[in-house]
Amino acid sequence: MLLVIGLVALVAGASHVVIIHPLGPSRLFYHAQAQIVQWNTRCPTDAPKWMASIQRYATRNMGALASQLAWISPSGRFMHCETGWKGSIFGDELLSPSARFRYASATKTLTAIAVLDLINRGKLSLHDRLGTVIGLNDELQGLRVNSITIAHLLSHRGGWDRVRTQDSMFLIDKDPWCPSKPEKLATSGLMYQPGEVESYSNLGYCLLGLAIEKVAGQPFREYMADHFNFARNTLAFVSGPYKPEEPKYDFRHENFYTKGYYEHFDFQAISSSAGISGNASDLARLVKNSLDSGPLTILNGDMKSDCDPTQVQGCYGYGLYRYQPKGKEPLYIHDGKLPGATSAIIVTPKKGVLVWLGAGSAPPGSDALPHFYDYIRDSIK
Repeated sequence: MLLVIGLVALVAGASHVVIIHPLGPSRLFYHAQAQIVQWNTRCPTDAPKWMASIQRYATRNMGALASQLAWISPSGRFMHCETGWKGSIFGDELLSPSARFRYASATKTLTAIAVLDLINRGKLSLHDRLGTVIGLNDELQGLRVNSITIAHLLSHRGGWDRVRTQDSMFLIDKDPWCPSKPEKLATSGLMYQPGEVESYSNLGYCLLGLAIEKVAGQPFREYMADHFNFARNTLAFVSGPYKPEEPKYDFRHENFYTKGYYEHFDFQAISSSAGISGNASDLARLVKNSLDSGPLTILNGDMKSDCDPTQVQGCYGYGLYRYQPKGKEPLYIHDGKLPGATSAIIVTPKKGVLVWLGAGSAPPGSDALPHFYDYIRDSIK
């Protein structure tokens, strides 16, 4: 009788846990899977050992059983590693170097590079007012938004605050006003004087995409495809549904979204803030090449004043932020997050470039991201 009661209590308890926390068992199972999958990391035989170590660390801690890592040293030496399978875990097809991942907000670095190129070619200026660039001078006269500059948008100092208000670019089942209705900028609701406070803004980078359109005289997607030569690499814009070249994304660490999340967002609107996909190798090459262009590059943004570099996303410049715990060398980073996908661009002080792309996400509420960056900093030789 006691045995029966015990078994009933065990089943009831387990059922209760599954009902209250339906993802709990799969999240626990992830740790067992990761311990095995981490050893399915493939790097060239002459790659530095720390690359495989980073991949294994990421597999255990970043919630992605499939991932790519690309590294270009300061001198230009290129290496890449892959972990896991394209589809199901222990599937038939190993994840290839050419597999396409969603860059998510790492797209912003490419948008920043495109803006800085226009500035370097004299077609735009950091100090140009957004209203002038997109042709809204009359509509914005006398308003605070009329003082927003290109530099403010690049460094997330436009005056919006998505913590205090909703992120207008990611309202579920509601089309954003940017970029199709730029006149609504007049009533966009600034929380701060432009340039006064740094606050991460998808809207600001949408407006940068609109500025590129106006200056270039062609749609943003067309301009970026030409500028970054999409025809010669793996880059492509995401329009919502998954492409055949994408891996199977893992959503077990998401609290709300599942694999159909893309049906609820306007991917055309987020083209310049979170809309590009591709592999890690091509993204690393584009970032590395941009560092040799000038005079302005993504490392020239002010990432030192009025900010806390010990915090992830604490000190933004032009498409990158400075992350620097006390007593450590800085890393210049832009990361990205969409449901089931995580990305990171990391530039070292000597201009080495590392890109990591994962088909999953870290456990919610964890400190996985700063620990991952600390591990990378301490690993690179």
